[in-house]
Amino acid sequence: GTSAAAPPAPVETPEVTYRQLDAAATVETASGASIPVPSGWFVAEAPDVVRLQTPEQDLSIAMLAVEAKDRDAAVAAAWAAVDPSFDLAVAQADDLPPDGGWDASSQVVYVTSTDEARVVLALARRTGAVWYVALVDGTAAALNRRGAQLGSIVRDMKVPGVEAESLAGRAAQLDADRLATWGEFVEQARVATDVPGVAVAVVHGGKIVFERGFGDKLRGGTKKNAVAPTTLFAIGSITKSFTTLLIARLVDRGVVRWDEPVVEALPQFALADAELTREVTMQHTGCACTGLPRQDFELIFEFGGWTAEQRVASMAAMAPTTGFGETFQYSNLMVAVGGWAAGHAYAPKKKLGAAYAEALQKLVLTPLGMKTATLDRVKAGKGDAARPHGEGIAPGYQPIPLAWEAFAEAVAPAGALWASVRDMSKIMLFELARGKTPDGKQLVSEANLLLRRTPQVKISAHDAYGLGLVVHDERGIAEVTHDGGTFGFTSNMFILPDQDIGVIVLTNAGGAGLLQSVVHQRFYELVFGAEERAATQLTEGVARAKAHAEAEVAMEQVPDDAWIAPLLGAYTEPGLGRIELRRDGARIVLDAGEWQTEVAKKTDRDGTVKLITTGPSVAGLELVPRQQDGKQVLVLDVGQQVYTFVPAK
Repeated sequence: GTSAAAPPAPVETPEVTYRQLDAAATVETASGASIPVPSGWFVAEAPDVVRLQTPEQDLSIAMLAVEAKDRDAAVAAAWAAVDPSFDLAVAQADDLPPDGGWDASSQVVYVTSTDEARVVLALARRTGAVWYVALVDGTAAALNRRGAQLGSIVRDMKVPGVEAESLAGRAAQLDADRLATWGEFVEQARVATDVPGVAVAVVHGGKIVFERGFGDKLRGGTKKNAVAPTTLFAIGSITKSFTTLLIARLVDRGVVRWDEPVVEALPQFALADAELTREVTMQHTGCACTGLPRQDFELIFEFGGWTAEQRVASMAAMAPTTGFGETFQYSNLMVAVGGWAAGHAYAPKKKLGAAYAEALQKLVLTPLGMKTATLDRVKAGKGDAARPHGEGIAPGYQPIPLAWEAFAEAVAPAGALWASVRDMSKIMLFELARGKTPDGKQLVSEANLLLRRTPQVKISAHDAYGLGLVVHDERGIAEVTHDGGTFGFTSNMFILPDQDIGVIVLTNAGGAGLLQSVVHQRFYELVFGAEERAATQLTEGVARAKAHAEAEVAMEQVPDDAWIAPLLGAYTEPGLGRIELRRDGARIVLDAGEWQTEVAKKTDRDGTVKLITTGPSVAGLELVPRQQDGKQVLVLDVGQQVYTFVPAK
């Protein structure tokens, strides 16, 4: 069968009895640590260990403090105290860049069987001679569903003597020399992470104070190939902040209301849960708080020729996995529905996709003077646009077809905008001016603009999701931010309202999170005098990625004929559509229709033999061959969803 195995029973020693919290609480430990626990979770307190379980009781965390000489000794001592019979092998152990005032930080992931769909890991952080260890054991679905809460429990624990760096009250030093030095680091990070092209802009005092392009629009391209501040990039999910801005403008005009049920604005909208369908308002579409899980695989596998109308219809099969407002779960489809409902209210006679595009153009892009920004990928591609690049299992970026970026168009309001850093400067200046255009016109009311930056659901102690924007506390400095990621582009925008600063960083490389993170850190070092960590984080991050890739490649081989022959052919899955496994010369290719990738045979650490995609941008998808009702099937388990591909008729 393909159902996820039951979670391992928690180790019940006689004194472990759990109580369920009916409100969020802070649990104090004997070592003086304070652990924040969300409402609905189960807690069992013993003198040396605090045990927690998710509301569904499908994931447990044991937290304790141990004195030990190193990471491995600390983790071993923690397991010995919590579960003396624990004997899983280590799959991967990583030392991570310590932050928040800790002296060291690391993560150990253990080998579990593929059939269990279970995650077991240890998170260990050191202060002085004491290691604080969290042992996590649960289903992959639980980790997926409760990831924000789990992260907050571990990261937001307060420990005596561990003081996070604070930049509160520091004045920004934003002079030309510092910005030039930052630009040099951007280039250094670009080269180190192999990203083909980057563009950046910084705004302050009502104008652009720094903008620059680095590298190439297309790796291996020749003519007019240098990235410039006017070069277009796909900005991915930063589009969400434009969609909530569009809704804000329509609220100002009385065309829609924030508290208007989506079904009133868009009657065909429906989820599998009838009550939730009635409850979801225009405001909720942007809040990542409805409990609807991410479900991006439907967007990635099936997008060719998909219309907005078909996407809305597909949501009738989708149900929430957590309570309304209970925890942060990011949903691209929810934001898309908000944008389409807004477009429909604005231009009811048009198809949803066209109505949204017209509303966004007329009410947001044109009035802001974002002259080259567009939802039209083909139009963007004919102009001064960067080309997408992806990384396969092995490190190194290579170009991928521009057509792959069409996946975002089928959820356009959540992620289809193309813009240059010069265009993006306009929106950042507009946010900093609280809804005023450069000529002093109040384009959107301050109240509705700022509602987007009002926390709607907690992510962690330092982060909340607003409406298409993240409200973030960066070491005592208020930041309004969002990032974006598509097959071949990674973007980040961060705005500091109190310091009147906005920064945009666009890249033509998928999965370029390391570059974004170190460039952000370096900005804080130069402008606010933060502790210097960016250079080390860059070097260590590149080394870690290389080590992970080598370990992955070591488990893979070219599929042998005897093994692959029975697996070749076409398969279908109701949500993900049709795929085909076929020979292409010496290679075996998975063809999803919209995109193609080479696959390898992977013998996992638990001995399971599976197919893994290895090509750029879609690497790492694991398909497990199984027999079901006498048929050969392929199972893709991504946590909260398990997809079974059956032979096509």
